[in-house]
Amino acid sequence: MTLQRTLAVRSYHFIPYLAGEPFYESQYSKWSTMSLYAGSLFPVGKHVQFNLYFEHDNNTGKHPNQQVNSVGLVLNLYFSLENQ
Repeated sequence: MTLQRTLAVRSYHFIPYLAGEPFYESQYSKWSTMSLYAGSLFPVGKHVQFNLYFEHDNNTGKHPNQQVNSVGLVLNLYFSLENQ
């Protein structure tokens, strides 16, 4: 599940978002992991976009529970195939 909205600062547009992702672990027979994300997409031209985010993982499958916090940066490159 993702919630996002495009915002503008003068002529630059960026897309902040919040997301959640549950995981079912068959070895524990339960929904044992939840990942929560907060970040923003930063377009640079037509074919490049950066995704800067914070991630919080909560794993209740193992004892004791494990919590991991991460920061990430993703570079997205977009290419189009033209019909010839």
